[in-house]
Amino acid sequence: MALNLFRTSSLTTNNRQLIIALINIRTHYTKTPNHHTKEKWRPFRREKILDIDLPDFDKDRKLRAYTLQEQREYFKREGIPPIRSAEYKPLFIDASTEPFEAYVPPEGDGKASFMSKDRLNQFYTSLKKNITTRKHSGTIRKHEPDFEPLLFAEIAQQKYIDAHQALMDRDEERLIQLVTPGSFSQMARGLRYKTLRWKWVDDIEPSYVVAIKSGEILKGMTMAQVTVRMHSKQTCAIYDRFGRLMFGNETLPKDVLEYVVFERVLTFSHSQWRVHSKILPSWLPPSDPLLYTFEKPDIKYIDEDTPTDAVEDEKKRDQIAKEQETTTRTMPGPSELKTPLPTLSDISQHNRKRTIGYS
Repeated sequence: MALNLFRTSSLTTNNRQLIIALINIRTHYTKTPNHHTKEKWRPFRREKILDIDLPDFDKDRKLRAYTLQEQREYFKREGIPPIRSAEYKPLFIDASTEPFEAYVPPEGDGKASFMSKDRLNQFYTSLKKNITTRKHSGTIRKHEPDFEPLLFAEIAQQKYIDAHQALMDRDEERLIQLVTPGSFSQMARGLRYKTLRWKWVDDIEPSYVVAIKSGEILKGMTMAQVTVRMHSKQTCAIYDRFGRLMFGNETLPKDVLEYVVFERVLTFSHSQWRVHSKILPSWLPPSDPLLYTFEKPDIKYIDEDTPTDAVEDEKKRDQIAKEQETTTRTMPGPSELKTPLPTLSDISQHNRKRTIGYS
């Protein structure tokens, strides 16, 4: 290294003489020897250096000082999704768990004639509930102006048939559009390895609406439930995975009386009426049990003429007696000992050695 100091030059600026000392520094670099002569080790030497992105603490501090609107503008400008609080969880409720004030079917419904006492009582009860039904019907018409209970029964019946047809065809995408999630799990339970054959044969009585309910589950979320009475002839048969009949009959139709609840979220414009549940009255008789298939047990048949039980018991007794004789050992008596037991005089003689015991 060489230094040339105090090289002066005179400059006149604004009638002033300035002395500027220029220092010229000349550095002579010499080439250092490269100890890594092999080119194949260059990528390995490059990988020894890691580039670490250190957090910008000043940027975080400024971000905390921003207002809510400034933070939204910053995230939108940088392409960062907004930070959501962990207290709120994304939940979507599109169905309820139970019916609102479930309709109680009168006992004997479906068997009494139109002019019987039970049927007249049922008609009188429906008139008393007519005022409540009109109130809830008005709530439904606010969101669905074309709602009519008489026309809705036909639509509900068709949805009920389509839902069972989708269940029979195992069309889950179609079925979830016709039934609620709770009803979907109940209808598809136990049918994984089974075959369902169901058919709507004919109507015994026209379907009609017996109850209309509406309520607000959450703030700004209103639901409506309509109970439809269906009296029809149906065939239902369930086969197991071996093709054996477990329940019902595919050719013999039966009279079926059902109270089906349909539900819809009124505040959602894209929602539709779906099968929610069935109302099972307490006086309903139990259904037939399922006939399961089991493995045939291996049964050994015994001839009745030969008393084998007595012979086997006697053999077992002889075998137990032999095992007890061989396993049990008793203490021999004094006469059986080859060496007599020592007396008191023998024990007092310490110096005399004598073998005591068994031979």
